[in-house]
This record gives sequence, structure tokens and C-alpha cells, in this order.
Amino acid sequence: MKFKFSLDPVLKVRNHKKKAQKQKLAEEMANKREILELRKQIQIKLKGFLENTEQTEIQNVHMVRQRGSHIQQVHQKMKKLSKELCEAEKNVSKARHDLAEAHKNLHIIEKVKEFEKSIFNDNVAKQEQKFMDEIATQSFSR
Repeated sequence: MKFKFSLDPVLKVRNHKKKAQKQKLAEEMANKREILELRKQIQIKLKGFLENTEQTEIQNVHMVRQRGSHIQQVHQKMKKLSKELCEAEKNVSKARHDLAEAHKNLHIIEKVKEFEKSIFNDNVAKQEQKFMDEIATQSFSR
């Protein structure tokens, strides 16, 4: 006699959901890492630009305005990246929560499967014992 789990399709679906949530979390983490890397690169470039500005003399008003405009654009990019980073952190947090929920739901079904399997094994053992008792009774009565 073979064990057949009654909720096997549900188990497969929940297992698939858990895998999908893991993949979504990995994508969100990669997105966050990408934003952090871009932010770091911009900070390094800005630092280099500012150090370069300190070393060279500013020759005219046009160059002062141009450098000021460049610095302002970099700061706007940094603000935008900070907002994107905040949003990415929220997405990562949500993906972690969803993964935890998917894991919990899968774990519940796995526990039900273990419980059903133990009941099935107990019933099989009882049937085998009953069969052995019948054989012993028949052989004793002969």
C-alpha cells in the first residue's frame, strides 16, 4: 500500500510560491545593491570633482556657474537615488515578509503531510498485525 497525500496539489503550489518569493527577494536585493553601487560611484566622482576644483583656480564667472550647476545636478541625482534606495528598502522588507509568509504556509502543509503519513503508517502497521494474528490463529487451530 502506497501513501498518497490528499493535499499534494496544495503543497506543490505553496512550494512554487515560496520559490517565486525567494526569486523576488533576490531581485529586490540586487536592485538595492545596484542603487547603492551607483550612489557610491557618484559620491566618489563628486569627491574627485571637488578636490580637482580646489586644486585649480577658477578663471571666470562662467566656469563658476558651470561648476555650481554641475554640483547641483549631482546633488539632485543623489536625492533621487536616496528616494529610490528608500523605496528599494521598503520593497526588500516587503519581499522578506512575503517570503516568511510563504515559508510558514508551506511548513503548515508539510506538518499536515507528516501527520497524515504517521496516521497512514499506524493503520498499515495495525492491518499487518491483524493479518499476522489471523495467520497465527489459523496455524494454531490446525
